[in-house]
Amino acid sequence: MSDTAHVDSEWFRTRFAQKGTSYRAFAREHGMDPSAVSRMLTGQRRMQRDEAAAIAQFIGAPVSEVLKHAGVTIDGEFTPILLVATINEHGQIERLPEPRPLPHSVIERAQSAIDAVPRVLAAQIRALTGPLTVMDDALVLFSHTDDVEPTSIGALSICRNFAGDQILAKIERARKTGEARVVTIDGKVKEFDLQTATPILTIIP
Repeated sequence: MSDTAHVDSEWFRTRFAQKGTSYRAFAREHGMDPSAVSRMLTGQRRMQRDEAAAIAQFIGAPVSEVLKHAGVTIDGEFTPILLVATINEHGQIERLPEPRPLPHSVIERAQSAIDAVPRVLAAQIRALTGPLTVMDDALVLFSHTDDVEPTSIGALSICRNFAGDQILAKIERARKTGEARVVTIDGKVKEFDLQTATPILTIIP
């Protein structure tokens, strides 16, 4: 890519205005020079990947939209990952009201584990007690799925039942009808009506 790009400056002006904010406010929040932000959003300098993720979070837009309007071509090495949930000390998964993109520096650490995975999501462990305490603040990466993936059987997985509850657990066995036996984070074996399951791709401390 060249150092400059064709930026849809009007789109950025409109989105910042709709959020009731400004380029200067973004620069202040992220410790950047306001003139550098202005040059980036008018096409005088190329937008970096982590900057695209930060802008997407700041204005509430998909990273792909920010990149498109910034005139940045995705060459396949940048796979945006959204943080969509937290995992509590019991292994229960709680959805965030507003998913946000992970910084590119975090994505780079997980690149080998997420290669060839079309849609990767993340959940952050928040556990001050229990067996997950040692992994407090770690990021758990997993793929989006609408099925029970065969590779999840016998593996630590994100499991969802038909009521919409999600837990982090190891699947001991699962039937095609959805009946499953899982081992929860605290070591308990329980029956679980499994609707979807996807194995953990990697955990970033």
